[in-house]
Amino acid sequence: MFAVSLSGVVSLTVDDLYPYPYDNVTTTDDQLLRRNDDGSSSAIPISFPYFNNVQTSAYVNTNGDITFGTLLGDYTPDAFPNGSYVMIAAFWTDIDTTHVGQIWYKRNNSSDLLTRAASDVQSAFSDQKHFNPSMVFIVTWHKVPYYGASGKYSQLRNTFQIVLTTDGTKSFVMFHYLRLDWSRNVMVGFNAGDGLNSYTVNGSLSDDVVNLVHRSNVGVPGTFVFRVDGVVIQPADQDYTSSKTGMCYPKA
Repeated sequence: MFAVSLSGVVSLTVDDLYPYPYDNVTTTDDQLLRRNDDGSSSAIPISFPYFNNVQTSAYVNTNGDITFGTLLGDYTPDAFPNGSYVMIAAFWTDIDTTHVGQIWYKRNNSSDLLTRAASDVQSAFSDQKHFNPSMVFIVTWHKVPYYGASGKYSQLRNTFQIVLTTDGTKSFVMFHYLRLDWSRNVMVGFNAGDGLNSYTVNGSLSDDVVNLVHRSNVGVPGTFVFRVDGVVIQPADQDYTSSKTGMCYPKA
């Protein structure tokens, strides 16, 4: 299964993403994952409430996801729920940065990023007007190709981002999709790793996933916000009774 975005429309601009060195101008806390196929970062210390458990180590995986507790090199996504790994997947698929593409990540508690995260969460959830985060963790897949891309498909690139933020009790995740030129059997969502609890974003494991650049649950195409500290994942300003459907279309 392979899909190509024919419109080439960019809903967000690079300035709408949380900052990363898209121009290769780095700050002291920017980390670049080595060029690889199916690789991962080393363990990143973190304290992040997720599915009613506090996760203390995160791994950035080349194939479009973050896992907790253990790294993951699997390039063929499974449907959620799955009992083998604790994961946040923005675009879990077969990505190869051996020759092109970059994956940047950083953990940050600067006042400007904390203020931005607070504003984004408060805007997305009407009951979080006093949310005051203490940490922001940003991972950006910049102009990444799919494994084995060749011929007319060799120039296709995807750029997307995961942002984690927490106050130590409440936790939120943002997905930003700047550009999706291609998809290849992609899973998007959240997995508790217990075989029972998960959340799958609509379009996963289908060609329709390339349209995430045009969709949203906060009224901004290409942007999704979720509360993730509880046993049930809560999309922005939706009630718990509908939160397992994964239906993420523009808010009215």
